[in-house]
Amino acid sequence: MAGWVPRKKMMVFVDGSNFIAQLIKERSLSCRADKPNPAYYQIAWEILWKIACLGPQPKEIIRAYWFGSYKGNDQDCLEYCKTLRASHFDPVLFRLHNSREKGVDIALTKEMLVNAFHTNFEVGLLVAGDEDYVGLVKEVKRYGASIQGAFFESGLSPYLRLEFDEFYSMTGFWQEPLLGKTLSIIEDRLKGA
Repeated sequence: MAGWVPRKKMMVFVDGSNFIAQLIKERSLSCRADKPNPAYYQIAWEILWKIACLGPQPKEIIRAYWFGSYKGNDQDCLEYCKTLRASHFDPVLFRLHNSREKGVDIALTKEMLVNAFHTNFEVGLLVAGDEDYVGLVKEVKRYGASIQGAFFESGLSPYLRLEFDEFYSMTGFWQEPLLGKTLSIIEDRLKGA
């Protein structure tokens, strides 16, 4: 078929706790990062879907992982997992210990490396801002994948930004005509909650 461009396989790796904390700070939302409103996942998915459509070659999100921590018991974890699954994310969750997050960075690193090693994706999208991920991005690129990044400018390490093959600022997504309208509707629901 003339003019048809195949989609590149994309896998997404979201440092969910980091994303939610920065979203709350960035958009001045009055809520808790450890008990997030399900609308946050819809905001994240809308942004990720938009990113997959950007660039000269479209991408198909074949898997989107959400790495995060939660406060509560096993039932709280189950409800959190159900909400994430309904929002198109594969949850990888850890219980908070003494209000401290443990295991999220390591789990994200392991999952991204294993999938890169098995060439499960052509484009990896890391949604995080921590400088701790610089080494991960360097290693994954050695397997031949293109590594893109997306995060809010104010929470982004300049060293991590330099490592990405391509970077998308989430700060500007509220100015996008169609996406901005969708995000504003979701955000209004959050503020009203």
